[in-house]
Amino acid sequence: MKQSASCLHQSRRPRRSARVWTLCVAFLLAVTGMQFLLAPAHAVSSVSVSSTTVAAGETFTIHFTGTADTPRSGAGENFYAGSTALGSLDAFTTIESCTGNTGPCTEVAGYGPRVPLGDLQGGEAFSGSITLRVDPQTPAGTFVLRYQLYANGGEATADGPTITVTNTPAEADLEVRLSAQPHLGILVPYLSYTLTTRNHGPGTATAVTLTATLPAGKTATNLSTGCTAAPGRVTCTYESIAGGAGTVSTFRLPIGLLALGPVNVTAARTSSSPSDPNAANDRAGATCTVLSVALATCD
Repeated sequence: MKQSASCLHQSRRPRRSARVWTLCVAFLLAVTGMQFLLAPAHAVSSVSVSSTTVAAGETFTIHFTGTADTPRSGAGENFYAGSTALGSLDAFTTIESCTGNTGPCTEVAGYGPRVPLGDLQGGEAFSGSITLRVDPQTPAGTFVLRYQLYANGGEATADGPTITVTNTPAEADLEVRLSAQPHLGILVPYLSYTLTTRNHGPGTATAVTLTATLPAGKTATNLSTGCTAAPGRVTCTYESIAGGAGTVSTFRLPIGLLALGPVNVTAARTSSSPSDPNAANDRAGATCTVLSVALATCD
């Protein structure tokens, strides 16, 4: 125990080197049977996102990974919105899907979504993802994606990437075209019309209605699905037309119903959603000239 007394004596000499003091402490712990008890590291998780810019009405996906430091029962990965005027994350997003979960992913009111991970053993790795849709009415803004492994106290909430929400008015530019050609024969000659609609985007057009105006009192026949006829009019409706896509509809006008001379038919977009930014291409026309019951020409 002389060495012990010597160490105690050394502790009263603050000018002794740190190395001497460290050796003394190690000796005292050894002779007294004490051991160093290292505090366990906090649970560690990390996140990444599919995009740091998302438009209102669209989705983004959060990917997360981590390792539990100690056994944790009822664990879950929580997400929040920090440093933002948009409100809590659950106020302007909804859950589309999630992976890695042991139960349904849920919204914690006033905070944000949670991915249940079940019971984790110490040192057990976990991972998953959650896809959130930003509400269409969300104003433009930014928020810091915050995250936390929750269970038995959980880990401290950490800041992830900053995500920018954009909200520009949705638009879908529809272009209308109309072409005609005569179909002549011994029986029931007619003029054949093709109505084409092209969506130049950028958004998907929904509840689209096109109206073709015929010579007064004349009724079309052989209409495509989705089109209806009335004297002097053909109406075609489409549930949706994706950006970059188009539709084609056809109908006929029997020549026997028409007087000799020019036959003018026009077509126009009469309604669609969202707004159409270019009215200049919303209308089209086709002119044919009927020379006889068996002869007609079209421009």
